[in-house]
Amino acid sequence: MIDDTATNLPRAAMLSVHTSPVDQPGVGDSGGMNVYIRSVATRLEQRGIDVDLFTRCRGGEDHETKHLTKHAHVVSIKAGPCEPIPKAELPRYLPEFLGGVIQHSRMNDRRYDLVHSHYWLSGWVGNALHDLWDVPLVSSFHTLGKVKNYLLASGETPEPPERIAGEMRVIGASERILAPTPAEAGQLVGLYRADPDHIRIVPGGVDHAMFTPRDRERSRNRLYLKGLRMALFVGRLQPHKGPDIAIRTVAAAIAHDPVATRDLQLAIVGGPSGTDVGEIDRLMDLIAALGINDRVMFFPPQPQERLADFYAAADVVLVPSRSESFGLVALEAQACGTPVVAARVGGLSFVVEDGRTGFLVDGHDPSEHAQRMLDVLRDASLQSRLGDEAAHRALRFTWDVTADEVARVYRDIVAA
Repeated sequence: MIDDTATNLPRAAMLSVHTSPVDQPGVGDSGGMNVYIRSVATRLEQRGIDVDLFTRCRGGEDHETKHLTKHAHVVSIKAGPCEPIPKAELPRYLPEFLGGVIQHSRMNDRRYDLVHSHYWLSGWVGNALHDLWDVPLVSSFHTLGKVKNYLLASGETPEPPERIAGEMRVIGASERILAPTPAEAGQLVGLYRADPDHIRIVPGGVDHAMFTPRDRERSRNRLYLKGLRMALFVGRLQPHKGPDIAIRTVAAAIAHDPVATRDLQLAIVGGPSGTDVGEIDRLMDLIAALGINDRVMFFPPQPQERLADFYAAADVVLVPSRSESFGLVALEAQACGTPVVAARVGGLSFVVEDGRTGFLVDGHDPSEHAQRMLDVLRDASLQSRLGDEAAHRALRFTWDVTADEVARVYRDIVAA
């Protein structure tokens, strides 16, 4: 039961069906979206907004309401089995999730001034609540199905027509659509015929108390990686994120310049996406085929404090994604003063400044990514200059600024 005594704050129902904001990023389907939702929700209270965050239960004590702050709560809804299930199976449980949200509202006498959905699955529920409650709908997609389908990895399963149609319906029903970058705003208009007047650009942020420059050698010592140079990949282990490209990049760099890479290791931090545990086996087979078994280390998803040490310990962070709505990994790495070599796609072109905070590479040819990585490894002064500029420019992105913009959107549509 949520204590709802004597609060007159505007109230938002925030929806995140397929992943909970309290989950560890990098596990299952959790990632940058989790960080975004939690970081914003916990700051909206300071801006006069009360938030109930609805997510699907997945087991254990997950069904209990979690209080992030006095006026930000995570409410777990029973929809299907309380266990992790593939995203492809979730649409069948959306009506049950919708019913659970409505029941929670009635039982707790909670009335909402707006609904904010995250991802297209939540958008289905948000659209229904928009109609049933007659309140404005705000939508954030975090990834877009059409964009992913244009940039699929070899053998990667396309996003289903059901998702594309769902995104179109949610876009048409939304009073406001929050896009993290101008690139996604353009995709919403060009690919989905979204009304430009309904779009607001609200970039993500970074926790600068956590992700800040640290002494590289001390960070390596804390990770028991003393005496090594390190390239780093952070993210869910799925073809779209490009861990295979990171592996091939390191192999190409070693073959091209054995001297500059004689003590280089690739650290891969993350877990398989969803319930697909076979991706690690496929990556291990690739590593063996390339003959670099002794050059790659796998680490499970890390808590924020530990992840900051990985960023700081690295000489370079590789972000070879096929597409990125924003690029939180690149931003966190730069905030720690580490140069990034990234694919020139989506939000990465917004976060990484080519030649200033790292390098952007057209396409996904491992040899081209390797060349840029070698530029950093061979030149200590370049590495230092890029890292310093990266940390400085990352200061523009904060969760407080993001929360300010989200609160402004909420107030504008409620007032209207």
